[in-house]
Amino acid sequence: MAPPETLDEAIERLDSVASENAALAETNDALSRELKILRQELQALRLGLFGRRSERLNPDQLALFEQGQAIEDPVEESTTPAPVKKSKPGHGRADFSDLLPREVIEIDLPEDERTCPCCGVAMQLIGEETVNRGHIVPAKMIVRHYVKKKYACPAGHAVKTAKAPEGVIERAKYEASVYAHVTASKYADHLPLHRLEGIFKRQGVHLPKQTMWEMLVTVDELMAQPILEQMKRELLQEPVLHSDETPVTMRLEEGKGTRTGYAWAWRNLTGVGESKVLVEFRQSRSRDGPLGFLGDWSGTLISDGYSGYDEVVRTNGIVRAGCLAHARRKLKTALETGSKAAVRALRPIQRLFWIERAVLRRAQRDGLDRTELVELRGRVRERRSRVAWEWLYREVVALLEQPSTLPKSKLGKALGYLDRQRGSLSTFLSDPRIPMHNNDTERDLRHLAVGRKNWLVFGSPRGGDVACRLYSLMLSCKQAGVDPEVYIEDVLGKVGTTPHSQIASLTPWGWQAARQAAAQG
Repeated sequence: MAPPETLDEAIERLDSVASENAALAETNDALSRELKILRQELQALRLGLFGRRSERLNPDQLALFEQGQAIEDPVEESTTPAPVKKSKPGHGRADFSDLLPREVIEIDLPEDERTCPCCGVAMQLIGEETVNRGHIVPAKMIVRHYVKKKYACPAGHAVKTAKAPEGVIERAKYEASVYAHVTASKYADHLPLHRLEGIFKRQGVHLPKQTMWEMLVTVDELMAQPILEQMKRELLQEPVLHSDETPVTMRLEEGKGTRTGYAWAWRNLTGVGESKVLVEFRQSRSRDGPLGFLGDWSGTLISDGYSGYDEVVRTNGIVRAGCLAHARRKLKTALETGSKAAVRALRPIQRLFWIERAVLRRAQRDGLDRTELVELRGRVRERRSRVAWEWLYREVVALLEQPSTLPKSKLGKALGYLDRQRGSLSTFLSDPRIPMHNNDTERDLRHLAVGRKNWLVFGSPRGGDVACRLYSLMLSCKQAGVDPEVYIEDVLGKVGTTPHSQIASLTPWGWQAARQAAAQG
């Protein structure tokens, strides 16, 4: 029989049990926190796969938390737009654009029906009725058969032959229109080359993928590269730039597998002159992207919080402006994955966006120019937006101090982003020229992302370079309101004879301005 334990031994055993209980409790808390984070990650993945892509918030979600000091007064009495009369759905339809060509087809009554059915007297023409219907003429390839006349001197001194129009390249098999069609189909309409090959095959045309790729390289070398150099020079003269990047899978040379490359988009402010968009391909997301593009440029750079911009910002003395839409997106994800407290920070952010929309509506209603819009925006931001901004960060600090806010949770990460980026996110308060978000550049990259779902990968690093340059042309044509097929077909015939000093006239906006001037003059 074991001897009874002493008092010291009992105390020691109790201390050991207490320590084990404390360790188990700590482990249980850690596991509970990890479980909560993993559940949020799982919910975020489900939302990414099956949820709505829109960032629009449901007002019912924001009503989960009522802010006692919410600012509900209008931004400014005059910013409230006049009531708009809503048209009833289903009534009336828009007519066809005047720019579309018209084919007039006259329809007359047969002669035996031009007598009055009552008295038999011949009826007289009293007017016309018109009906407009859209009609599609399917795209098709035709062969231009150039017959060059030859003349000879009767005495046998000389022979002259009429010259055919210059081709895109020497001994070209296809006209510039085919090069333009392939380029626009691939980079504006997102058709992979194997689909285009099938479309041409239905027309009885054998146009292999490799031939089309060589066409795209030709458009890049002859047209895109010199024009984009000019576009970049013009872009780097802007005082404010937007930037963002998106990953793209790229095949390596000689069958060495794939890796992730990045398309970096750069653009100027929307509404300030021509909208210039330029996309560069880089094989990494390192700081070399911003350093290589910006060089010694200095101004205000609008981007997300990615640290790859830090080096060029520090070196060039660039003012960094953040994107509040990124912060809102992170908070919305936290809300949708179960963190109801996220609505406390979402409400002031929504207030800030509401103020910006109200200012823009007033500017549109009153016909304000850019300078007047900036002045109005500066006054309203100082009076109204700053109040909402201070409200936002009171909530951020309060939520970060709560023990229930886990740093690795969706809410913790969203609040951490707001806390770390407070300086750059607040730049819009002191600079009314700039927007609160980087949505314009994200919208540009969304065009590339839609195409990525069709062609999946860049075939090589060179393919990435060519694709991003041609995407730049497509996006700039879109901003300038230019048909890319018409633009490429015309410029391919001009770029070789245009002096370098006049290359600016071949940018999408320069080309469009020249056409408009010619039409008016």
